[in-house]
Amino acid sequence: MKKLLEIFFIVLVLLIANIGLFLFWWILTDPSNYLWEPVSSDREYIVVSACSKIFWTKYYTWTLVINLLTFSFLFYHYNKLVSLSLTGLASLVYLVSWLFFNPYVAKNYVIVFESQEVSPPFITEPIKQGGTSTGAILLEHIADKQYPRRYYAIKALGEIRYAPSAEALGKILLNGKETEKIRGACYISLKSIRSDLSAKYLLLFSQLVLKNEKDRQVIQRLEKENAY
Repeated sequence: MKKLLEIFFIVLVLLIANIGLFLFWWILTDPSNYLWEPVSSDREYIVVSACSKIFWTKYYTWTLVINLLTFSFLFYHYNKLVSLSLTGLASLVYLVSWLFFNPYVAKNYVIVFESQEVSPPFITEPIKQGGTSTGAILLEHIADKQYPRRYYAIKALGEIRYAPSAEALGKILLNGKETEKIRGACYISLKSIRSDLSAKYLLLFSQLVLKNEKDRQVIQRLEKENAY
């Protein structure tokens, strides 16, 4: 009877864990989170497809990791070696998924970012959810003035503090031919990144502000918007 209760407890714990993981990622990657207004069928398909890929990748990875850790915990009192082995395997699965699946997930988060339909304050949310892995993809686009989400891509690089973008952001900031809005976004992102290179470009820009009225207008615009 005691053995049956133990088996029932193990099955119950695993069932709750797996249902919880499914609901968590299903809610977090629900396409309606990114489509607040009606869009074309093509855009809707793109967002739904990307969300589905993120969901299944995250769900399967975390299901495997959590199940291994659950078994590790349950085996701890019976066989510590097996318990430690399962913990090690869970860590290995997480590391492998981070190395190989993160770029794939990041790519789909960027697709959602580009195709979503939400209010302006929430446009960068997919990038923050995708984390720093999305930074390399955005970095390829910020120099392109025709990129539809350019302003928000620049803003997002600061929000995820993607240090490798400091040089590209700095060059845009110092370029007087760019709009005040774009340069202002670069300024804010560089302040958020807080690297030696970002500090260098901010210092160079502060010297320009003292000499040039056009550069001062960038700061004045930010002050009006209470951006910093």
